[in-house]
Amino acid sequence: EHTAKVCQAFGMRTLGISRTPRKLEGFDAIYPREQLLEAAAQADFLLALVPYTKENHKIVNAAVFDAMKPTAYLINIARGGVVDEAALMQALRDGKIAGAGLDVFEEAPLPPAHPLWDMDNVFITPFIGGRSDRYEESIMSIIKPNLQAFLAGREDEMINRVTL
Repeated sequence: EHTAKVCQAFGMRTLGISRTPRKLEGFDAIYPREQLLEAAAQADFLLALVPYTKENHKIVNAAVFDAMKPTAYLINIARGGVVDEAALMQALRDGKIAGAGLDVFEEAPLPPAHPLWDMDNVFITPFIGGRSDRYEESIMSIIKPNLQAFLAGREDEMINRVTL
């Protein structure tokens, strides 16, 4: 949601994909997952920002690249397995999309001889897409209250608690 709000501040129209479509602040529209191709066809920038799960394995694939505009860009700051890299490289070579910004890969770190390094329409960052100059401040705003709640035996008050 934060990323969508930032994009809107720059005048971008923001579309989202969700298993549970609902109104979310910062998004002009939310599409059900079944309409991924329809949403991808509208995108100038397709931002992959989902967890890596069995359901999301290579969710950004050849069909998605075929649906995208030839002037569109993929930005992957999710997890490597979310994007089918072979399909991505083919789409880039064939001009089906204009380029890609990649922070994560199927194999990490990206091997020195990997073809993505030599593609002029690919921008690679070193797994820092989520970093900022306020990273420590942001993470401490979660760690400190969580540690206090845990030590006080109030685990139900913890922020961003994950139950496996």
